[in-house]
Amino acid sequence: MNPAASPRSEPLAPAPDWAWLDAGLAVASRSDGLTYIALPAPVVAAAAIVDEFRDQPLVSWSSAELTIVGVGVARELRGTGRTRWAEVIAGAHAIATNTPDPGDEPRDTMPTRDSAPSRAVIAGEVAATSELGFARPRFLGGAAFAPGAADRAPWIGFGDAWFALPRWSYVHDGARAFLVLAIDARDAVAADRWREELAIFRAALAGGSIDRKQPPLVELSPAPAEAWHRQVIEITDAIERGEHAKVVAARTCSVQLGGPVRAAGLLAALDDRHAECVRVMIKPPRGGALIAASPERLVRRDGDTVLCDALAGSVANSGDVTRAAATLRASTKDRREHDLVVHAIRAALEDAGASVEAPAEPAIRALRHVLHLHTPFVATLRTPRHVLELAARLHPTPAVGGTPQAVATEWIRTHEPAPRGWYASPVGWFDLDGNGELAVALRSGVIDGSRAQLWAGAGIVAGSDPDRELAETEVKLRAMLNALGVSS
Repeated sequence: MNPAASPRSEPLAPAPDWAWLDAGLAVASRSDGLTYIALPAPVVAAAAIVDEFRDQPLVSWSSAELTIVGVGVARELRGTGRTRWAEVIAGAHAIATNTPDPGDEPRDTMPTRDSAPSRAVIAGEVAATSELGFARPRFLGGAAFAPGAADRAPWIGFGDAWFALPRWSYVHDGARAFLVLAIDARDAVAADRWREELAIFRAALAGGSIDRKQPPLVELSPAPAEAWHRQVIEITDAIERGEHAKVVAARTCSVQLGGPVRAAGLLAALDDRHAECVRVMIKPPRGGALIAASPERLVRRDGDTVLCDALAGSVANSGDVTRAAATLRASTKDRREHDLVVHAIRAALEDAGASVEAPAEPAIRALRHVLHLHTPFVATLRTPRHVLELAARLHPTPAVGGTPQAVATEWIRTHEPAPRGWYASPVGWFDLDGNGELAVALRSGVIDGSRAQLWAGAGIVAGSDPDRELAETEVKLRAMLNALGVSS
């Protein structure tokens, strides 16, 4: 009954959904732990789900291989401070093994319950959770750039690390799709609520156009060029004194619209323009929503295989890709910047006990507005490592932080005028086995009501020119500005 192989993974007529949901709720009511009720569904874009559930906690991930939209929260994981990654991993393990909370009903008072940690009900039939295949349970979320970076507006509610096991997960691989409800015995009794939400999902999955148009622009407020110039000069002076080799400086841009930002329309516009990137939306239970179109994978783990990207060194895409690529390859400054990232990623993976392979020369990654030097890594783990453990070892790479890592991160904390929050941070998903994928939240912004706060960065090394680095941030801001309907 694996959805990856079952003929029932094709979209079915809507009528059986109600019976399959009721069958799953009946199983959940007798079970100790979570039950995953999986219903076949049609393939739609993430924006269609976001449009219907925009007022709920929500996380979406759309890549070339996989789309996941999580609505609501069945279980929540948070981590704080230096131990944030370990706390999230431990919390996920407790959920996977059904370790009870102190306030839970004692198990010896529930003799009629199935005590398996979890089970699945796929199209009305009971199965092992492993039978869910690509629709398996996943935690979605991310973490701040550094502990404490999300303590102030506009990041209130995000925290140092936050992941959710969604109440509802919509998952598709481009050909097949499932809608999965994660439920336990206590919540299974609210059958009417789940039927009502299923009806909303059915409306969203019926398709329909998403309005990409945003309210009119009221005010555009990029960080002043003068402040940026001072910041770059301060960094290059410190580099000359031997304090750093590189610092990635971030620049903000505030956008005020004449009405609430339409998150679904923004996601749909990013899908249209930046399908080669990972499109992410993270909306915790409190606060605004992070939206990103990231070109950069931090880490992907699938069993013993680990993939990483070194993406550093940039030039604007003027339309003549061949010419721009030649300019980028010839830039000593950009190659130096890229090599710092390559060295750091290789060292982190080798320190994790992995054998590492990467090409000797970078390729060119051509995006809509910018070209990057790109070195892909393939590593093989000798010892199992959770994907979040790998993320903790890698982040922040010199592509978004600097080098030496600790010195650059401290400079960012003490010198940048606006808190980075989750900008340039790890965002993505992981499963119960510690596999998963995290991207770097670049080309991103946080939206809250009618306001959007956008970020873009540039790597500053010896020889960096403030005007050129300013132009680079403006190019990188175009992804979000254009998706918001703002000309740049």
